[in-house]
Amino acid sequence: MRSLQLFLPAYLLATPDDLGDAIALAPGLHRLLRRAGTPDTIDLDIDAAVLDAFGVVRQRDWPVAPITCLADGGDPGQRFWLRADPVHLRAERDALVLADARLFDVTAQAAQALVESLNNHFNADGLEFFALTPNRWYVTAEPAPDLQTQSLTTAAGRNVDQFLPTGKDALTWHRTFNEIQMLFHEHAVNQSRESSAELPINSVWFWGGGVLPAIAMSFAGVWATHPIARGSAIASSTPLAPVPNDAAAWLQSAKPGEHLLLLDDATDAGATHEAELQRMDTRWITPLLDAIAGGQLDRLALHIANEAHTLRFTLNATDRWKFWHAWRPAWTADNLSRRDA
Repeated sequence: MRSLQLFLPAYLLATPDDLGDAIALAPGLHRLLRRAGTPDTIDLDIDAAVLDAFGVVRQRDWPVAPITCLADGGDPGQRFWLRADPVHLRAERDALVLADARLFDVTAQAAQALVESLNNHFNADGLEFFALTPNRWYVTAEPAPDLQTQSLTTAAGRNVDQFLPTGKDALTWHRTFNEIQMLFHEHAVNQSRESSAELPINSVWFWGGGVLPAIAMSFAGVWATHPIARGSAIASSTPLAPVPNDAAAWLQSAKPGEHLLLLDDATDAGATHEAELQRMDTRWITPLLDAIAGGQLDRLALHIANEAHTLRFTLNATDRWKFWHAWRPAWTADNLSRRDA
């Protein structure tokens, strides 16, 4: 038979005041929560939660960099990798606030030009930078540093001083961080961007370090565009496919076994949160509940994840009879929203 681990991004529940309001828009979600009962609360962001689902063990960091390197077409080998994603640092009073480059355009040509400057400057330090995508950059280091980092999602929109790397080698990487800002300050790419009223790419953010882990957990199928899920599927030799249009298409295609599916990028441009929630409910939650009731699905684990926590609701085939379960939310969408450090 089949089971599914379904990851749902928390932003779909961010607009209503609480999940009690959200379920008024999503009757299928309401049914699922009534039958699944109290969720497991896991102190993992969505990246770590996906890696944990594959049985990946945390190193100093969760090894995001070598995993997404695979997804982006790189060959991590057994080297130590860090993400070195392009960012914009904005001065606010006495703080530097980080803006994630995923929120603005970076061309492949600009990324390659900036990375070429990094390699010319840091070659003697044993660092090698790669722009495998315009918005996802990497650096390898030999030997592997003693370093612990904070994710880009955690640091975005905040004072970077609170989130810089820690560990025995942290000061070296703080200096590298500062040198990159000076290197990029007068770079031709940024002069061009500023003349076009675009935010300059004036630094990179180091995070997600590690070596490629051996992944023992293999799903019957992974359905995702999320790079961590894709990289984990490649590393574990798991069949990988894009997210189907709806649960009916997935049920028609999915083979027996346990599957993992992320709806993170399965959104319509310009749609409101309420519309996306209703779309998800109609296309995914309600049909999956019907599949459990009809014996087409044995188990559904629904993960609602953000940058700090994951709520996991589990519904087994026998739970479909729990019509008496009077679910009352003891937590709200605010529990899933960003917490200021």
